[in-house]
Amino acid sequence: MKQANLCPCTTGENMTNRLTRQHQRVGKNIGTQVISGLPTFCPEMWLEDRHGVELRNHTTGKVFVDKLFLKNICEGPCSEQEVCASSRMVSRQVPDNYKRPKEKVLQQAKEFLDGFFRNSKKFGSEEHISRLLEVHKDIEDTSRYHLTYDELVYGCGMAWRNAPRCVARVQWSTLKVFDARHVQTAQEMFHSIIEHINYATNQGRLRSVITVFPPRTDGQSDFRVWNSQLISYAGYRNPDGTIKGDPSNVQFTELCLSLGWQIEQTTRFDILPLVLQAKGLPPEIFVIPDDVVLQIPLAHPSFPWFQELGLRWYALPAVANMLFDCGGIQFPAAPFNGWYMGTEIGSRDLCDPQRYDISETVASKMELDTSSHTTLWKDTVLLEVNKAVLYSYQMCGVTTWDHHTASESFMQFYENEMKTRGGCPADWIWLVPPMSSSISPLFHQEMALYFLKPSFEYQTAAWSNTPKKLAVKQIAKRTPKFRAVMIAVRLCSYLYHSRWLKRPKVVLLFASQSGKAENFATKAFVKFKSLFQAKLYCMADYDINQLQDQHATIAIVSTFGDGEAPSNGDEFKKSLVKIKEENSKIRFVNKSSCFAVLGLGSTAYPNFCAFGKFVDNIFQELGGTRLLALNCADELNNQEKAFQTWLLDVTNELCKQYLIRVDNSNFVNKGSSFDQLNTVSARFSVIEGGKEDVLQVLSDVHHKEVSLARVSGKSIIGDSGSSEGHATIFLQLNTFNSENLKYKPGDHLAVFPRNNQDIIQRFTLRLKNCPATRSLIQLQVQNPNQKWQNWKKIAPCTFETLLSRFVDLTGSPSQDTLRLLASSAIDQTEKAQLNILAEDSASYKQWVSLGYANIVDVLEDFSSVRVDAAALISILPVLQPRFYSISSSAAIVPTEIHLTASVVRYRTLDGKGRVFKGLCTSYLEEIRRGDFVACYFKSNPSFHLPLYPSKPMIWIAAGSGIAPFRGFWQQRCFEKGVPFHSTFITKVWGKFWKPNIQHQASNRYGSIYLFYGCKEKALQPFSSEMDAMIHHKIISRTFFAFSREKGKSKCYVQDLLWKDGPRVSAQILNEGAYVYVCGRLAMAAQVEKTIIKIICQYGNINQDEAEMVFKNLKAEGRYKTDVFGAS
Repeated sequence: MKQANLCPCTTGENMTNRLTRQHQRVGKNIGTQVISGLPTFCPEMWLEDRHGVELRNHTTGKVFVDKLFLKNICEGPCSEQEVCASSRMVSRQVPDNYKRPKEKVLQQAKEFLDGFFRNSKKFGSEEHISRLLEVHKDIEDTSRYHLTYDELVYGCGMAWRNAPRCVARVQWSTLKVFDARHVQTAQEMFHSIIEHINYATNQGRLRSVITVFPPRTDGQSDFRVWNSQLISYAGYRNPDGTIKGDPSNVQFTELCLSLGWQIEQTTRFDILPLVLQAKGLPPEIFVIPDDVVLQIPLAHPSFPWFQELGLRWYALPAVANMLFDCGGIQFPAAPFNGWYMGTEIGSRDLCDPQRYDISETVASKMELDTSSHTTLWKDTVLLEVNKAVLYSYQMCGVTTWDHHTASESFMQFYENEMKTRGGCPADWIWLVPPMSSSISPLFHQEMALYFLKPSFEYQTAAWSNTPKKLAVKQIAKRTPKFRAVMIAVRLCSYLYHSRWLKRPKVVLLFASQSGKAENFATKAFVKFKSLFQAKLYCMADYDINQLQDQHATIAIVSTFGDGEAPSNGDEFKKSLVKIKEENSKIRFVNKSSCFAVLGLGSTAYPNFCAFGKFVDNIFQELGGTRLLALNCADELNNQEKAFQTWLLDVTNELCKQYLIRVDNSNFVNKGSSFDQLNTVSARFSVIEGGKEDVLQVLSDVHHKEVSLARVSGKSIIGDSGSSEGHATIFLQLNTFNSENLKYKPGDHLAVFPRNNQDIIQRFTLRLKNCPATRSLIQLQVQNPNQKWQNWKKIAPCTFETLLSRFVDLTGSPSQDTLRLLASSAIDQTEKAQLNILAEDSASYKQWVSLGYANIVDVLEDFSSVRVDAAALISILPVLQPRFYSISSSAAIVPTEIHLTASVVRYRTLDGKGRVFKGLCTSYLEEIRRGDFVACYFKSNPSFHLPLYPSKPMIWIAAGSGIAPFRGFWQQRCFEKGVPFHSTFITKVWGKFWKPNIQHQASNRYGSIYLFYGCKEKALQPFSSEMDAMIHHKIISRTFFAFSREKGKSKCYVQDLLWKDGPRVSAQILNEGAYVYVCGRLAMAAQVEKTIIKIICQYGNINQDEAEMVFKNLKAEGRYKTDVFGAS
């Protein structure tokens, strides 16, 4: 590690005495050599500095030892110099277009990541090592890498914390980071900066903010803000050589004028436009709207004439021209702000002779004697001007602080840094305030100046080499007419943008498994965007840190499986839990910020709307204000109507909250092509010459890496032919060792079913305007602006593929669908019946419950309906994959996945209605050996084997719920080195199969008790395998329950559990057993009740205590469920 370049002349003590004392302490008598030259003694100092440098406070006598500089990897301004350069305004800066060498990037990336993981208490963890390897590979390949948002936030905070010239570093941990690394144009940069200024200004209650634009890549295509500050005043050179405005900005003002900036009448306080450069392209100029910049007119508490001077200053000090250097990555555009210390304005900006220089004017008004310095008139002026600044900011409610408070605050920060970090880099020359210096505690504190990463660095001004004449010439070539048009267009744009920025920010978030939540969220968004600054995001694509920037957060979420989040909401859920565990609060823009949640689910499942309830509760726990109580819309009780009612209520409450007038009748009746489609608003567009890639289309539609697996074995147990028969399918799928299909026992395989040809033919017979079967087509709809756009839910494919792979023809049609059918019915009786079902919730619910009618059945029942194919298909749900527990272990069959599924088939209306067939199990029943199945792997970590194999396990399954346990016992065979004999594989292949493995045998495995139920013993799958598992002591004991065995009373798994209650209770309460349950919802609910009953009975506790024990069991991850419905 390179040593820091400590500069003793940056302290408040005499340099000679400082060095002499240092060398005397280590037995060095250097005498007059101290005076002869600094470089002679810097090497000598390292003898002591390797153990830290002592820094004394001459007021308190306290001595600090700074060792933090030993971690320094930056050269200081005095490196290899014969003169100390630290007092220069810019003592060190990054060269123009500097590109850091790869080895430097690697070094700094590792230093940064080590610090990041050390800060999060994950240093040396698997996550830490994995991240280092990932970053190392990226740097080796591309010479750069991408910082995660968490890393970026940490780096920005540390850069502020390490800034040696900043006196306000005590606030470093509260820095708000806006990640703008996605922007591509100067216009997008401008929008981000306006958002930055609005958020930071906060009506005068300033907030510390940084906006980070894309990093430097090739050293040529930089994103740059040409302004030194986001907000600053122009300076105009008069013919007589005097300056009007801010003299420090004269050159930049001339540059802005040459780039086309126009101002009718100049004043001393004109806000400069922003000059922004994206990707190294020519700069673009943007005028900041007046209502964005908060300015404070300056007045004095005792001198009424002071206000007549017409002085003013802006509220927000935002540095824009420094380079943010983090982890080896350079960000040339990263404007940041804090708030003003009064002397920065009063002493420096207004009274410095090279700035506004108002000292003599104020002295004249005060009638001071300016004939001699001995009257101290300058000191008097300085004091009164600073009083005026502080008074004016306080009267306007704008955040600022005086130099005494700032100094004391820094001393607290300094002492704390010495304790926690062992040092604090500090530039004494900059930190000591420009007035009342010696009565500031900073004046008497010795400091060590060195430089740490991450950091903010000076860099060459972006406009320093601008070809000014060329720019002026290019502007001059424009005709007046074009310039007038350009100004008018920009003015309109700014006015619209300004008005748009005043609207409340409303973000719509959705998490959806089947597409219903996304559909509802899209409808809400179409209506919201006319009233609010509305944005629509899938939870998987949303940066959770942006929640604090919204006025309102509206979430529409479904619940998947056993109360889980949908796959595109899982990471969002984890992020919320992480924030909660860190005891942090989501801080909203203002006190009126709020949220509302609509949960979608089905009361057929025990954990109805569980994810919606979770989101609603945690939003409130994290500091949100509930706009409306949670609304749970039931799939079995007119979910569409519930959504429409909720949407109206949410809109009314939002408009009330933000004082927006809205005509509810217009709002409710306002239609769109997304709500009610007809023959005009949807169409098929034929794509000439294209080729279909079904696998790619499936991947695009479902946002997954879909793979193909070949059926290499198939077997069916039971009666699969009759409408009342019960059968179980066993499939052996060859994955060809695909990396996308690597799994663990307990994981799921998502299988994409296909509609069979019979139902497709029946469906197309009832449609009109069908395209050619094998033509490559794209479904299009009209947006609210009457423009055709591709329907995003369905990618281009043939009409045959569209119907077989993507349109759900087996579900009950929604009321929206029935409304469309009613509009297409010719027979008036049928039209009336369909309208009743479409509009009356009670009738619709009763109709659905009477018999399972899919869209094809409805079209056949209402034979006068002739509906346009494009219109109908565009409102039907997309066919979703079905999830099956994998019934094998990759340790035994590394290139295969085995599935076990019960065929779903029954007659509705108590055996008198239509025959209902499960879509996917019917598809699996029909496929043959050699066919290919489209699928993808889905991890299910909540149902994996326990980390500690010594713990006992209780496995409970019914029907095809045995599937994951087969994978479990295969895995245990592998671990204990037991040869595995598969009856399934024997039946298919006719041979004994023994894996070629190096076993990891161990006697330290807990007992396994298996409770399994099915209808009849003859239908029991894997019976020979279970016997073999007992023989090899993989499974300790099996219990079987048969509910339809002839001549015997019905028996279910919960009955067997109750009979074995004493042992079950002892294993759960005393031995730390893990309980696994897999099967249908009804079975899982009965098992849960039985377990609680056993705990209550044999644990000698009451019902409430037993339920609490059970809740803790689930919270500890020792009660695991994998439940399913019909498929």
